[in-house]
Formats: sequence, structure tokens, C-alpha cells
Amino acid sequence: MKETINYSKNALSPLLERSRKQALFHEETTLYPNAAFSKNHQRFFGKEDDHRLPYKRDVDRIIHSKAFARYIDKTQVVYLVDNDHITHRSLHVQLVSGFARGVAEILRLNLDLVEAIALGHDVGHPPFGHEGEVYLSALSQEYGNGYFAHPWQSCRLYSEIESLNLGLAVYDGFLCHDGGMREAKITPSFNKTWEDHFQDKMHKLSRNDVDISPGTLEGCLVKLCDTLSYVGRDIEDAISLGILERAQVPKTILGTTNREILGAVGQDIIEMSYDQDYIAISEPIYTALQELRAFNFKHIYAHPKLKVESTKIQRGYRILFETLLNEYEKEGEGSYLWKKYLQSKSPSYRESGTTVQKIIDYISGMTDSYFVQTLKNLVVPSKIELFR
Repeated sequence: MKETINYSKNALSPLLERSRKQALFHEETTLYPNAAFSKNHQRFFGKEDDHRLPYKRDVDRIIHSKAFARYIDKTQVVYLVDNDHITHRSLHVQLVSGFARGVAEILRLNLDLVEAIALGHDVGHPPFGHEGEVYLSALSQEYGNGYFAHPWQSCRLYSEIESLNLGLAVYDGFLCHDGGMREAKITPSFNKTWEDHFQDKMHKLSRNDVDISPGTLEGCLVKLCDTLSYVGRDIEDAISLGILERAQVPKTILGTTNREILGAVGQDIIEMSYDQDYIAISEPIYTALQELRAFNFKHIYAHPKLKVESTKIQRGYRILFETLLNEYEKEGEGSYLWKKYLQSKSPSYRESGTTVQKIIDYISGMTDSYFVQTLKNLVVPSKIELFR
């Protein structure tokens, strides 16, 4: 006769309890001593264990979130182009995750933590990629709200807007993920506390380009792999769009294709980082990557054919921001901002912070197409339907 299984929130069946203990034992016996162990996982609102290990639970929360779903129409580099093969955020974060996990497995790091950071690190990006971030940050500063930085916004989104109560190391990985190519070696600041994280967040907003070291080796790996995953991929996209030819790509030790670049860099990270308390690439590889990044900035990211709508997008950001602000100040709960955004939020969210910050939250969470449609809804006249 089978035993009765208790599926209550705080109890595991004997089978699931054994499975969990085996997974924890596997970590203890296989992970690198300074990897992130599940036993050290910290949630701000307290422990919430079930049959999954905590970083795996964080991964599941991220991929089931509304913000993750919106990646599908968020720009990586190229926007407003009809080509289904061009990289958007949804593909970019998966490329980062896949590449980083492949390296992390050999380095004996926590694969679930790597995946959680990689999949969630860009949810704070506004419409139209880094270009949109520049425009939104300028408006934020103009209206007395300080810098806008997408790593900080990723933390805010998953802690205050769509709260997931993720682990400290996950939020830390989000906050620290940018700036991965400033040095060939990234050394973690081990044993960070929640207080350290809050201080890092304040530091990030004091200067949005500040480079903060992650608190884990896993965070350092994602920080580096974020850059590595787009350098070659952006070259392939540019060739696909016809704005670049393969022969133009600099001949470095990394090769000229995305496959060659990732293969060479992946091997180098493993060789340089194995059994080390840092994540690193060799100087020759670092120099080659810097050359390729400089090439991409000159020949892809600033290409005039990709910037023909930039003036309209910049103007659109201002019109949308100021229209939402002015209408809300006049109409309150009758406004578009209230009906489409604030009404669905928790009382604690609505009652905290400034109106400017809430508008920034709303706009930064938009997909590219929703941004354009909202602009049309608020600004472009439509037909009036009269009842007879």
C-alpha cells in the first residue's frame, strides 16, 4: 500500500526529501569550494524551500514572469527591421545563459545561479535597446530623478514591481552584469550582505557607468559572457542584414565567425579560470575582443542605416513621458497611466516613490511595439464613434 503524500507548503514527501538531500550532497561533493552553494542562498523575505534547490526555483520564477515574456519584443541592437532572425533580448539572454552554463559546468560553478542571472539580467532594459536607455536616463535626470541604469532597473523590477523574492546573489548578478570588458580579470567581492547590495544600488545610481564587482564567481562569469555572447552574434546579424561583409571583419586570433569567436573564448576562459577565485581571459584574447568590439561600435552600432529613426524615437520618448506625466497630474485615476499601469499595481507600490519614477517604470517595461502603440493612442487622433 502506497503511503499518503502530503503536498502542503511546508512538507515534502519522503521521496522528494531524499531527492533534495541528494542534490545538496551532489553540490557539496562536486562544486568548486568557492562556488555559490544552495545552503548559503538568501532571500530578503525569508527562506522558501521546496523540492527544488533555491537557485533552480529562482530560474523558474524568472521564466514564468511577465517581464521575461516581454523580452520577445525588446531590441538588442537592431530595431524596427522586419527580419525574424535578428537577435532580440529573448534570444540574447538565452545565448548568454547557454554559453555561460557551458563554461560554468567545467569550472564546477552553480549552474542554476548562472542561469538565473543570465536569463533575468536585462529585464530592466527599456524599448529600443541602449539607445532608449540614453533617452530615458536624460529625461529622468531632467525631471530630478537621477540616472536611469538598466541593471538597477532589473533589480527594481523583480523586487518592487513584479516582486519575485529572488536570492541575494541573483539580484547582485543583475546589478553588476555590465562593464564586463573593462579588465581581463574579474574578481568577486565574496560574502556580500543585503546591506552591501543596497549600498551597491545607491552607488550604481550615483553614476550609471560605475563598474561594480559581483559577489560570486557565477556573477563574474555572466558579467564576462554577456559581452562575449553579443560580439560575434552582432557581426552575424550585420552580415545577414547586408550592412557588413565578412571580409571587413578584423582578422584576429579569434576568427571571423560567431562560432569561431565563442569557441576560442570559451576555451580561454576555462584555461584561465579553472580552480581560481576569479574569472579571466588571457591578454591576447582580451586584446582581440577589444579590437572586435571597437569594430562593432564603428561599423554596426553607429551604422547610419540603423539610425534613420533615431530622431523620432528620441522625440517619442519625450512626448510619451511628458504626456503621461501631465495627464496624470491633471486627471489622476482617470488618466492613461492609472488605467493601463498603476491600477493593477499593489497599494504599497502606488503609495511609494514619485510619479516620475512610476512613469519611468512603466516606459522601461514596455516592448518596442507597445511603446509605439501607446504613443499612437495618446498622441495620434482617431475616429470618433457617435451613438445614434
